[in-house]
Amino acid sequence: MATQPAVKSLYRSLAREAKRLSDYNFRTYAIRRVKKGFELNRNLAGLEINAAIEDGKRQLDMLKRQSTIGQMYPGAASVMEKQ
Repeated sequence: MATQPAVKSLYRSLAREAKRLSDYNFRTYAIRRVKKGFELNRNLAGLEINAAIEDGKRQLDMLKRQSTIGQMYPGAASVMEKQ
């Protein structure tokens, strides 16, 4: 059974990894998607929680891969990032 600390830990990990994405558009989308995903799944119960956590772990692995690839092949800075 999933516990509240495990869910909080997953949320923090997903948010941290989303912030590591190098492209502005991907980064803002990932951060928005993490927040929205947790809001939608707030009222889950029973086995649905475990399934959502497993899906979150798969999403975390995907974000880690994308972050690594983005650091290996950086693109030009977005106009939104230039100051």
